[in-house]
Amino acid sequence: MFKLIAIGLFSGLFFSTTFILNRLMSLEGGHWVWSASLRYAYMILFLLAGITVFQGRSTIRNVLSLFRRYWLFWIISGSIGFGGFYSLLCFSADHAPGWIVATTWQLTIIASLVVLIAFGRSFPKKIWLFSLIVFSGVLLVNLSQFDTGQEQNLLMGALAVMLAAF
Repeated sequence: MFKLIAIGLFSGLFFSTTFILNRLMSLEGGHWVWSASLRYAYMILFLLAGITVFQGRSTIRNVLSLFRRYWLFWIISGSIGFGGFYSLLCFSADHAPGWIVATTWQLTIIASLVVLIAFGRSFPKKIWLFSLIVFSGVLLVNLSQFDTGQEQNLLMGALAVMLAAF
């Protein structure tokens, strides 16, 4: 289970860098489509590298074979994921600072546990202790910004990220 937490934290770090870039692009007037394109190009490179290192090139060939066989499913589900997920993240980046979005994104760790519980998985108490630590950190960071006069924007940004996490 520690490995799962570590992977979750590492992926959170990975995605957090893109939230900061989203916010910078938003403040400079850049369109979210460019940010989305860069995010997914960035992600594909890391996924290909990770799969190649840990599973080998044959796994990539198998994935491409599955894509060719079930291309309609991949296109539809990818469009829903991109449209819904990324729209919420862009909305969040327009309302809250990038580092707040990145911090709140750590709730995906807890969201993953909740979704897995819905599918019948159970977790030891130690996992919930780590999750409580993550939740406390996210809560403290968000609460620390509530005296800046931007409470509504912070709340809208945080809620959009939480919704995207699920």
